[in-house]
Amino acid sequence: MSLIEQLKYQFKSGGTYLKIIYINIGVFLFLLILNVFAALMKFGNFIDLTSYLELSSSPFTLLRKPWTLITYMFVHLSIGHIFWNMILYFFAGRIFEDILGKKAALKTYLIGGSVAGLLHIITYNIFPLYRDLPESPVIGASGAVMAIFVGLATYTPNYEAYFFGVLKIKLKYLAIGFVILDILGVANTGDRVAHFAHIGGAVWGFLYASNIKNGKDISNWITVPINAFTGIFKKKKIKIVYKSTKKKQQPKTTSSDTKIRQEKVDAILDKIKASGYDSLTKDEKDYLFNASKNI
Repeated sequence: MSLIEQLKYQFKSGGTYLKIIYINIGVFLFLLILNVFAALMKFGNFIDLTSYLELSSSPFTLLRKPWTLITYMFVHLSIGHIFWNMILYFFAGRIFEDILGKKAALKTYLIGGSVAGLLHIITYNIFPLYRDLPESPVIGASGAVMAIFVGLATYTPNYEAYFFGVLKIKLKYLAIGFVILDILGVANTGDRVAHFAHIGGAVWGFLYASNIKNGKDISNWITVPINAFTGIFKKKKIKIVYKSTKKKQQPKTTSSDTKIRQEKVDAILDKIKASGYDSLTKDEKDYLFNASKNI
């Protein structure tokens, strides 16, 4: 199985967090290539797609470009920015999804990122420190990732993780530390970090997880559009199908043979879900690939 086929398979069969990571990386690479092309052709700012995707601090701009409340959280313009966001999201998103499910993970990412963006706009137009500054657009998944991370820490506060691979620390302390750093940074306008957006994501993650623990889902209002979105990536169960042709007679199979093959495919899919695609043996990968050709 080629690298492209492996990526396509993992995108279809992997968790929601993997799909979101792939989308973020895809958008990043697309904009990177577009910028290189624009520079080579001396287009300057002629091709400025980012301005249609970033979230402005102006509420009037948001009214003209309402889609930016969603698109901004999938846009990164530097390797360091996307790397650290996706590393933290890969760690927290995978655990969050295992505990609360794919739909909860997707809703928390999208709503958390939207709340983060709205708080950025509100605070930028309320506090005099920001009001005197020029219009400031925001990009990046940081607010959405904070919603996931703080939500996870709120739901499982005593879950232990290794900080920098060395120091074992409970998630609740990491989450508290991140939030404190953002609170201390809100007055620093020179670091070009949307600290209030991070805080907004953290607030939604905390509220969502706290209510879930009490048996209440405060994100139900977005269920319909989420179902429409997840339908695009809905995983189809692999079925073994045999076709007969006039040129060559296909071997006759019984229902028991088909059932055995289907059970083997299901077992491989369960293994991927539990341990990842890389845990498969070469024979299992080949078997799954050959079976998928008959879909």
